[in-house]
Amino acid sequence: MDESKWNIEEVKRLKKKQLIEFNIAMLVIFVLSLLYVKADAPLSTVFALICVLLWFFSVHALYILLSEKTTGTKTNKLVQAFDRDHWGKKRWKRKKITEAIILGIVSIMFTIFVFTIDTGSETLQFYNLLPFIGAWIGSNLGNIVRISNLESVN
Repeated sequence: MDESKWNIEEVKRLKKKQLIEFNIAMLVIFVLSLLYVKADAPLSTVFALICVLLWFFSVHALYILLSEKTTGTKTNKLVQAFDRDHWGKKRWKRKKITEAIILGIVSIMFTIFVFTIDTGSETLQFYNLLPFIGAWIGSNLGNIVRISNLESVN
């Protein structure tokens, strides 16, 4: 399906729904993090869990790049299909290569960090969550801007 056959209002609705799903997942992660703060969980455990999540996202990005298949919920699959049509196959592939490389590098760096920095005696504090909150806000703002810019496509 080429881009002209997409209903932009429907795509915007799907992207907003996807943003809500993303925010629910981030809220769950944030609440679990707060529970770790309250339980005085070792920072090393939290970092190990983050490392596992990063590797999951890296492998997932690599799978999408190599298989060129869409994954996730019905909403996510439709948004991915629109993005592929909107960007064109060549640009979509470049974006996916960039995504996979960046996630891979971050995963490797975080893994090295987890195994070389001694955080066993420290516990998770609320201020450790500030980068997470900043990334969450930045991601939301970026998605909102991209959704609102879809009007200029038509």
